[in-house]
Amino acid sequence: MKQQKVILADQCADIGWSLTEVLAQKHDKRLWSLNGSPAGLPEEVVGQMFARGGASVSYCEGGSALLLMKAAALETLAARNLFGDRVDAINRYLEAQMTILVEHTAEIVDTVRNISPDALERNVNELTKSSILASFFPRVKATFMLELFEHLGRDKLADILMAFSAAPYDYRAGWPDLIVIESGTMSLVEVKTSDKLLDSQLRFAIGIASPMGFACEVVRLKATKGIDV
Repeated sequence: MKQQKVILADQCADIGWSLTEVLAQKHDKRLWSLNGSPAGLPEEVVGQMFARGGASVSYCEGGSALLLMKAAALETLAARNLFGDRVDAINRYLEAQMTILVEHTAEIVDTVRNISPDALERNVNELTKSSILASFFPRVKATFMLELFEHLGRDKLADILMAFSAAPYDYRAGWPDLIVIESGTMSLVEVKTSDKLLDSQLRFAIGIASPMGFACEVVRLKATKGIDV
């Protein structure tokens, strides 16, 4: 019996994400553009679309959220670091630290829940000065992380970290391409061209996005006839 083909629209319906198609110019296998704007990668093109409407946009597949959680938890991550090394706590992936320090999960989450805005800003600036983190997350900006913290607040950020800690290596991937903050609201936007959602993205939708009440959507670029090459 032939297996039924899975399509993006059905996946979105199953997980409660909206799906919007946007006509765009396709220049080659990777580059697209909208309305005569400079060509770029699909996530850049869609991100610029939101930015032109006045939104703040982070193009990093959840990198801003992961580093923000690390910044908020940094004091305990550093204090509990196996090498007694704050720099290691700064540079080591959050999923690795939450796995190594699993017995201290409650303490780490409480650190996030009680972080002061001033301490958070200091830690964010400390993280963004790391050349190692900059190489891992070149698009993450301190200003956006602080704006994200202002939007989420300590309790929400702590709740996200608690959900993340249930399976850190599973939930490190699958975050949508864009985090968009506009008019006091946050949304997560996955950008597609023709492919379907990955297993990691479906896992994120079920394990993180839905329990946290995140507004998520998929924007699929569709080539304008006669323009793509």
